[in-house]
Amino acid sequence: LKTLNDGLQPTHIELIDDSKAHQGHAGVQGKEGGGTHFKLRVVSASFDGLPAVRRHQLVYGLLDDQFRDGLHALNIVARTPAEAAAAAAAGKPI
Repeated sequence: LKTLNDGLQPTHIELIDDSKAHQGHAGVQGKEGGGTHFKLRVVSASFDGLPAVRRHQLVYGLLDDQFRDGLHALNIVARTPAEAAAAAAAGKPI
């Protein structure tokens, strides 16, 4: 999380290890103990004006070392503070 915190200065960040749901998947083989599949919800002003693809590229770029070290898959929800506020007001997850 430090890499994401330093790079994005998020107002909200949630990282969930979802590796157990993918046991037996090719990206998990040989990697016991998790750490291969994650869900990330992050809110940052760094995403202002960026389309979803650029937001994801920004996150992937920050986590380049982690992908080289065994991170296999990352499900990303990347919102601006305004988008997160709108989602919360509508009763949806950030």
